[in-house]
Amino acid sequence: MHIFKRLISGVRRDSVRPQDSLPLKESLKAFWFMLTPYWTHKDSRISRLILVVIIALTAGSIYIATRINTWYKAFWDTIQQYDVDAFGYQIGVFAILATFHVLVSVYKAYLCSRLAINWRKWLTGKVMGEWLEKSTYYKMQLTQKHTDNPDQRISDDLNLFVSATISLFLSTATDIAMMITFAVVLWGLSEAVDFTVAGYTIHLPDGYLFYLALIYAIAGTTVTFILGKPLVKLNFRQQRYEADFRFSLIRVRESAESVSLYHGEEVEGRTLRERFSNVVKNYISLINREKKLGFLTLGYAQLAVIFPILIAAPLYFAKIITMGSIMQINSAFGRVQDSLSTLVTNFSAWAQWKAVIDRLALFYDSMQQTEQLKCLEPKANAQENLELDNLNVGLVDGRQLVQALNLKLKLGDSLLIQGQSGCGKSTLIKTIAGLWPYAQGQIEVPEGQRLFLAQKPYLPQGTLAQAAVYPQVQADIKQVAHYFKLLGLEHLIPMLEKDDQWYHILSLGEQQRVAFVRALIIKPKLLILDEATSAMDEKLEKTAYDLILSECKETILVSVGHRSTLKALHHLELKPSEQGSTLWKVEVLNP
Repeated sequence: MHIFKRLISGVRRDSVRPQDSLPLKESLKAFWFMLTPYWTHKDSRISRLILVVIIALTAGSIYIATRINTWYKAFWDTIQQYDVDAFGYQIGVFAILATFHVLVSVYKAYLCSRLAINWRKWLTGKVMGEWLEKSTYYKMQLTQKHTDNPDQRISDDLNLFVSATISLFLSTATDIAMMITFAVVLWGLSEAVDFTVAGYTIHLPDGYLFYLALIYAIAGTTVTFILGKPLVKLNFRQQRYEADFRFSLIRVRESAESVSLYHGEEVEGRTLRERFSNVVKNYISLINREKKLGFLTLGYAQLAVIFPILIAAPLYFAKIITMGSIMQINSAFGRVQDSLSTLVTNFSAWAQWKAVIDRLALFYDSMQQTEQLKCLEPKANAQENLELDNLNVGLVDGRQLVQALNLKLKLGDSLLIQGQSGCGKSTLIKTIAGLWPYAQGQIEVPEGQRLFLAQKPYLPQGTLAQAAVYPQVQADIKQVAHYFKLLGLEHLIPMLEKDDQWYHILSLGEQQRVAFVRALIIKPKLLILDEATSAMDEKLEKTAYDLILSECKETILVSVGHRSTLKALHHLELKPSEQGSTLWKVEVLNP
């Protein structure tokens, strides 16, 4: 069951676009359902303990801050009174407080990082598992394209979600606690007082310093929200454009040989420049908006330095308070104002955090849609036959390719599927493999392992021997070398244990023969070949098929191919009854 199944109910699919962000209400709902799976799971027990320690350290840091605030008054009063002995004592007190402050801050940062990696490890494992489960990564390509670059969602966005959530929420919680603590201090420092300035009597009520800090913070927050709101959408788009540009670079790298053979550098360069242009244009809009916000936030912060002194100065000159009181008021006011102004100082970070939430929400939404895209699941057949019963296969647009197909193959049978291009040969193969959702009927397959060899074989990262036995893990080097020799790959035997990018090094014909080695080693009950010998010459093709037929006698072989020479290597042929027809027929080739 998907851990994020309930999340999607909170995201309206008709309200989202790949290039836009979600409404705030939907982002908050998505955040809640991304947050709860880990923290309600038993695997989070250690993280919960770490969180408790972090909260305790936060409380300790707030206590130290109040002590330092009290120290300010005593220290500056000592300065004002020219008391050298007391000055030395206050320096010692500060050294102790500073030492505890450093210890608490360092351990708090360390534990926050440990908490983040624990959470990220669990979350990435779960999301990656669901992305791989039931070929979700494949079926997502068939649904609406709300999700671009799923690799970035898993590697980058999940990391940013975890780290930003911990950082922002802990800092916000700390700000709230700090505000309450120093609001009490600030209130105590601002008792009602009357004093005269330039012949005018001014009355200040109880808590006047706190009221001024509150008004100052509310005014700054309101202006910041209005000015910084576009940052949310700009950050969302920036992440998308960066991912698109990186994906295009990866495509060129992976298809380097084809691009070079086509001399497609100009076309690829134009595509890369267009995608990078989107990065640059959006980034310029982003930094222009951040520049405007920067004038506000930096000016706001600088004014906050002098504002409490300006308030307290008349009281000092009226000899109502001391120099130490001014410094204490300045420190307490700064703490309260900083806490109340958390949105002002962290608005860009909150905007980036919301953009990450939105991208992940759309990613989960796309995975949810694939659950509704049910493929026709093959059922295991105790008689070990391949049976198609009234099978209908269509396309996304509803057009039918195959209608009412009935077929039965037993172990040892071999079937060749042929027909004109576009008639549905490969789609039929995908349906038999359980990968095509637009099909109805019934498919029964023999119990045991099934293997699918495509025209472009998949060669995983690792050694050449590991690639030859994929998806198995352990490779018998002698066995692999034996089949390499039979398939004309003797020159590759010395490199079997070498780790390299074999999908770039080997020719397509060599890759196809490596894939045949898989079939010879695994000996599946059902072997499906989709143009799997297209890059081999006819002699090599016959050698490969002869090996399969002689060594995999208990295998049902199904091939898709255009060459007429393949007919001599199969017992049966399946093809449309006539060109353009959706009705298919089976003919006996070699009884």
